[in-house]
Amino acid sequence: MSDACTSEPAGAIKAIDKQSVHQICSGQVVLTLATAVKELVENSIDAGATNVDVRLKECGAELVEVSDNGKGVDEANFEGLTLKHHTSKLKDFSD
Repeated sequence: MSDACTSEPAGAIKAIDKQSVHQICSGQVVLTLATAVKELVENSIDAGATNVDVRLKECGAELVEVSDNGKGVDEANFEGLTLKHHTSKLKDFSD
């Protein structure tokens, strides 16, 4: 299996405009563990992963872990990972 997916980091993490945040957040509510895991797996796929592992401990009550071989986040974008309404995938609601 090729490691080509891990050679380039994901795109820059930037803020989304307030109107788009409102529209997106209105439809992005995680109600179940299955929805949360689905979102994490989709993130792996978006990062170009060809191998995704999901691990649950105590049926997900104690641990939910998703690991993959997708593109990592560039160190310059680490701060953006912790900020609300920041992403590398969207610029506005139309995306």
